[in-house]
Amino acid sequence: MSTAYKPVSNSMLIDLKAYNTFSQMKEGLENKLTLMADLPIGSKVNVDIGKKILSNKQLRELEDTLLDYGMHLDQLMSGKLNEASNPQGQEEKAPIIEDIKHYDNTALICRHIRSGQKKFVPGNAVILGDINPGAELIAGGNILVMGSLRGLAHAGVFGDEGAIITAYRLNPTQLRIATHITRPPDGERHEVDYPELARIREGRVVIEKLKI
Repeated sequence: MSTAYKPVSNSMLIDLKAYNTFSQMKEGLENKLTLMADLPIGSKVNVDIGKKILSNKQLRELEDTLLDYGMHLDQLMSGKLNEASNPQGQEEKAPIIEDIKHYDNTALICRHIRSGQKKFVPGNAVILGDINPGAELIAGGNILVMGSLRGLAHAGVFGDEGAIITAYRLNPTQLRIATHITRPPDGERHEVDYPELARIREGRVVIEKLKI
């Protein structure tokens, strides 16, 4: 008998690709969570929705459903935006602002995101402030921090590997782009006097000097 979930890294993967509508997807999630009742409260899970795209409201509903069963969403995996990625073999360009993928929605947040706070925006996120340690910013598009990034930032949450994260001071506890995750070694922080940019190169997150 096949199981309703399987491990991915330190999280569990729930596969919802087979469902056509959001209502079916939500019902299927509840059925699978019922079978996962033996997992510890507070476990993190990844949810794979295939090539579908969820609205902000639908994403919140999935998160609420997980919370009802004592689970937390770690990553939402979607292949829809991956179809727009650059074809293999295309020459890489320098990381300049003009090359950033366009998103229709951009949220301007004029404040610090403090420890314990978690903010989600469906498109780009521009922060006129800092992201403090213990804070989380999750965006469907790019993340630009006009200050210090010292917490967790997750760009391209719906699967866009072309998304970028940039900050005037880039010292995160963790960076995520699409399904890729990186973090600095324990106790290691660097200070530079120029903005930096994180993006995917050859299947991993790399940090480069921002060229404007």
